[in-house]
Amino acid sequence: MVQLSETFMLESQTLDQDHQVLVEMVNEITEMLDSGETVDCKAKVLEFIKFTKAHFAREEQLLNKVGYPYVAKHQKHHRELYAKMDHMLEFAGLVSVNEMARESLKTELVFFVMDDVITTDLDFKNFISGLN
Repeated sequence: MVQLSETFMLESQTLDQDHQVLVEMVNEITEMLDSGETVDCKAKVLEFIKFTKAHFAREEQLLNKVGYPYVAKHQKHHRELYAKMDHMLEFAGLVSVNEMARESLKTELVFFVMDDVITTDLDFKNFISGLN
């Protein structure tokens, strides 16, 4: 189960709420897989991807608005994460017949959220702190 600690909060209500939703979605999908519920998995992963892309757009819009100097680098990182989304969909299509796909999907989801929230978003925390 993934949890966001205070350390990983950006002090941006919009982005912190988005990150919490992403974590909840990852936990929901992981719990489904752990309990053997694979029927709706691909739909849930598609929902996660759709929300993630909307989150990326909101985040990039905020960074542009506040004049974050490394917004282009951050946008590039988001685009690189799109390939991981494709892998998640592939795994989601196989979870009902393949244990390795289930485990791989869970790992991809957790690392994806960690990569977005912890690795890259903390880079701009001090820049946006308290702006919205």
